[in-house]
Amino acid sequence: MQIAVNFQNDTIAQKVIWMLDRFKDDGVEVITLDDSDEMIVKNFREGLDELKEIHKGNIQTRAAHEFLHAL
Repeated sequence: MQIAVNFQNDTIAQKVIWMLDRFKDDGVEVITLDDSDEMIVKNFREGLDELKEIHKGNIQTRAAHEFLHAL
C-alpha cells in the first residue's frame, strides 16, 4: 500500500517522517519528493493523459520534440 501526503508545514512533516522512520524494520519505506520531483511526476502524468487521449482519437498528435519537451 502507498500513501501520498502533502505537508504545508515543514515542522510537522519532519515529525511525521521521524515517526514513520521508526517502522523501517517493519517494512515501511519513506520517500520524500521535493518540489522539482513533484513537477516531474506532474508532467509525466500529463504526458500519459495526452497519450490516452490521442489513442482514443480525441486529440491530434504533436511533433515528437514538442511532446518530449513537455515531459
